[in-house]
Amino acid sequence: MEKNLNKKVKGVGLIVQRKGFYAELAPMWQRIQTLYMLLAAAALVFIGMQGLGNTESMIGGLAVALFLANITYFKHRKRQFMINRLAMLAVLGLIGSIAIPMLRSNSYDASLTPTLVASLLALGLGSFANRAIQKDEAKVKSDRRFRK
Repeated sequence: MEKNLNKKVKGVGLIVQRKGFYAELAPMWQRIQTLYMLLAAAALVFIGMQGLGNTESMIGGLAVALFLANITYFKHRKRQFMINRLAMLAVLGLIGSIAIPMLRSNSYDASLTPTLVASLLALGLGSFANRAIQKDEAKVKSDRRFRK
């Protein structure tokens, strides 16, 4: 059976009907952690466009895939939290693979490269997403407690 969901759009007198697949994905875009993970993936795609080596590209691609796949797990917050941690570990590996050669080189420049800044931004956005997932889980637990 298809779900029919009617939603009144704020500020506009329209009623939007959602059916099927879109009815199930609509709640996903209402959560702030979805935006954080999407922005983290976009920052990592920016890193991939900088023309890094194979290792950095593989690690960055893994992190992008984890962040983007994680967006679809909006109904499973514990799984989303764990996969987000794995994506953040991949970003930490990417930061290490970018920063360690910079620190080992004789011509050490103290400036931050755009790839390092983007990877640090992706790491911060991933941690914001984890915090939002935890808050969402706490709201659900408190709601369950009040219903009993």
